Amino acid sequence: MFWRIVALACVLGSVRPATRAAVEDPGECPGASDRPISYTVDPAFDADEHALIQQAMRAWERGTGDRVRFAPGGRDLVIVKVDRAEALEPWDPDWSQHIALTKAGHIWIVDNGVTDPGLFRALVMHEIGHHLGLAHVEDTPLTYMHSRINDTPEELRTRVRLPERDGHDFCAVHRCTCAF
Repeated sequence: MFWRIVALACVLGSVRPATRAAVEDPGECPGASDRPISYTVDPAFDADEHALIQQAMRAWERGTGDRVRFAPGGRDLVIVKVDRAEALEPWDPDWSQHIALTKAGHIWIVDNGVTDPGLFRALVMHEIGHHLGLAHVEDTPLTYMHSRINDTPEELRTRVRLPERDGHDFCAVHRCTCAF
């Protein structure tokens, strides 16, 4: 009887509700990043596009409690405007399906791929998410990380902010609890 009680206690102790992969260790993610991501934005982007890129970066900073920070003038992340999708071919065999691509510290955005400002900012939020290690998400409507940018909800196109799901996924990838 004693061993049955011990076995039951072990089983019940190991069964927990489903949780995110975030590590409950503040030492893993103590707060503001001590090393920002240095970036360069291609001068081919016009002033409005540049402002939308900045808004997307600030949303990632605020949404992660400054665990992600961006600083201009570096090469950790280079955001490039390309004139046609074919320019993506050297980096991805499925180039014809993309209006943007993130790989090896670069984000390439196809000119005229997105003309709506809210959707352009959502595209940048999505590609920064890939740069930070996030994958596509299809099981929730409120995310920038859908596989199709047109699936970004209107709420996120009009009001820039990092959805809770994207923040949780960032923390899961970077093994921190952040502010969630």
